[in-house]
Amino acid sequence: MTAPASSEFSFDPFSAEVVADPDRWYRQLRDEHPVYYNADYDTFFFSRFQDVWDVLRIGKNALLATETNLPTADRLREHRNTGAPPLASTNPMAPGPQLASPEYEQMHQLHIGPLRPRSVAALEQFVRDMARKQLDELLPRGEFNLTTDYVAIIPARVICHLFGLPLEVADQVIANLNAIGRYKTGRSGVDLTSFFSELQKYILPAIEARRAAGADGSNGMIDGLINYRQPPESRAFSDAEIADQLVCAMVGGMESVPKVTGGGILELWKHPEQLAAVREDLGANLAIASQEMIRFCAPAQYTFRTAHQPVVVAGQAVRPGQRVAAMLYSAARDEREFENPDSFVWNRPIPRVISFGMGQHHCIGKYLAQMEVRVLAQEFLSRVRDFEFDLADAGGNAGYFQRGWISLPVRILR
Repeated sequence: MTAPASSEFSFDPFSAEVVADPDRWYRQLRDEHPVYYNADYDTFFFSRFQDVWDVLRIGKNALLATETNLPTADRLREHRNTGAPPLASTNPMAPGPQLASPEYEQMHQLHIGPLRPRSVAALEQFVRDMARKQLDELLPRGEFNLTTDYVAIIPARVICHLFGLPLEVADQVIANLNAIGRYKTGRSGVDLTSFFSELQKYILPAIEARRAAGADGSNGMIDGLINYRQPPESRAFSDAEIADQLVCAMVGGMESVPKVTGGGILELWKHPEQLAAVREDLGANLAIASQEMIRFCAPAQYTFRTAHQPVVVAGQAVRPGQRVAAMLYSAARDEREFENPDSFVWNRPIPRVISFGMGQHHCIGKYLAQMEVRVLAQEFLSRVRDFEFDLADAGGNAGYFQRGWISLPVRILR
């Protein structure tokens, strides 16, 4: 069966109305159209937590991002599938998010080393030292931009460090990421061609440098991909193929943490009683509060999949070739999963975390992101006793896929 689209309600995630104010649309989807079918895109939109959870748990190559997990409206209209599309290429190797198992997992294993829990724990002091040095420079000013000057630049420098890039490159990459993802009239989504080509400008020199250095394994982000030989012909990857595997690690490491951390500190400031409670034991309490920051402020709006096998989700049959959209942001606001979900509650119980995705395709850098949110918030709040935001001059990024604060001017009072 196919869920009928309501004649009185029309939802398009790429429309200016939805991009400008997605919350009210998501609420109506959850309450009235939990499985919404958009015939123009041949896509089912799942907005409730449990349904999104179930979509993401489906494995065995039944739902794949073969047509990318961030398609544009034009791409969805142009690629009308009468059946399952071909699996993503493995020669040349397609970008990681598009791959099916077992290639997807194999590519992850080749560069996940620096992002594993033990490696992330070893990196924590490096992050703290950079945060403290940055605050040493910023706090005497009395006023600065919390996002661009602090919570964005530190994670970006961490990623540059992991890639072996000069730390000063971080500013350029952040600016380009924000520009690519920002909503523009007449554009129907994120331009993934520009997205990949822009980031390859930074990743390719790092790969070339590792080749020149002998790729001895000391750079766990890149060397494994250089040294891998694809069976059966023992084929080495080109630099472009390697870069395509690394784009998600670079984007995830630079895009989400600033919005979560900046937004989380802002929410604590808006709720002085919660900030006071967190301050009673910053180390222990921010380990808890950071989870609510992630739930409440995680910027990812959705992720798309294409059916390669018949599946049923929330009673809805999906045919091979049709698409599903897991509405991550909406799921994190679902009243069926969280009490009073539109309110920030620093010590809210969060038994299930969905913001990083899960299952066959999940965020490779989730442990690094969780550590950075906690550390950056702790270092700021341990140094600053009283502060205020100038929200009149603050700026958000109204994007198709990522939303959040990209400018938060802060004034240090003491």
